[in-house]
Formats: sequence, structure tokens, C-alpha cells
Amino acid sequence: MRFIIFNISFFIFLVSCKEQKEQSVIDISADGVSVEVIYGAGDSYDVDNVVKPYLPLPFNVAIMVHEDNPSLDFIILSDRIYKGQDLNVIPIGAMRLTDDGIKKDFFIAIPSSEKRQTFKASEFSDFAVEHASIKWIIEKYFTNYKGFAKVKFLSWEDEKYALRKIRATHKLKTKVKKTMNY
Repeated sequence: MRFIIFNISFFIFLVSCKEQKEQSVIDISADGVSVEVIYGAGDSYDVDNVVKPYLPLPFNVAIMVHEDNPSLDFIILSDRIYKGQDLNVIPIGAMRLTDDGIKKDFFIAIPSSEKRQTFKASEFSDFAVEHASIKWIIEKYFTNYKGFAKVKFLSWEDEKYALRKIRATHKLKTKVKKTMNY
């Protein structure tokens, strides 16, 4: 009997350690991920630190910064959110592009607060089917804002890809950071 209780306790301990390890890398909870808005809907998008005359943004753009890791870009679908504001968002997908030959992901997200949501989408398929016109607007905006053929659309990806990529980016950078102790 003691052997069985010990094995169950040990198993629970191992599972809890694994969960803590994953959570220490990046916290993606029911409240979503924390981002900082860098451009609100209606702002002009800054290209290479120069504001170019193109259509104002029809969506909000934010970044997620986690410790010393590189930032990740988010497109937040909601009413205007002002520059510098922090909020939690739920990633529902990703748009993959090449920007002057460099592959780049933009994570599509909605605010985790229901008050700020302009539509409901718990997964990419909800967004892609029920709001295909928004998806089209985002794609066309980014493939044209720098001029002809400078940005090329690669693909749309679902929420699983987005979450996996967010976790992997920060997990990889965290591991590198830990091995560089001098």
C-alpha cells in the first residue's frame, strides 16, 4: 500500500514540476498574453522610422516583450486602443509574410476582456469563416503598405501555431540566456 501511495505522490510531483517549468517560460493563461500597443487604429504605420503616406491602420498593432527576448508583433482586432496602453490579448491565429526577404509573423489577437472585444472568436476557424473580410483587409494592408512586391503574403495559421510559436520563441531565447552566464 505504501508503495502505491509513494508512486502516486511521485507521479503528481513530476507532473507539477513539468507544468511549472512550462509556465516559467511564458505565461499564456486564460487571460491571454500581455502586450503593449505601439500603434492604435487610425495611426499611420511607421516604416523604417519614417511615417510614409499610406492609409491609416484599420487595426491596432502591439508588441509583446518578455525579459530580454525579441519582441513579437500582434494585430489586435478591437476598437481603437491608444499607444502605450498595456492589455491582455488572446492569440487566435497568425499571418506569415516575407518583408524585404525576411520571414515575419504577425499574431492575430482579440482582447481578453469581453468589454473590449468587437466580435467573438475563440479559434482561427471562427475568425476565418465569420470574418473573412477582416482577414482580407489585414492581408491586403500588409502586402501593400511598403509599396509593390516588397512584402509578400505566405500563409494564415491557426491559434495552435500562434501559441506554439510564441512559446517556442521565448523558450529558445530563455535557454540561450541561461547558458550565457559569465
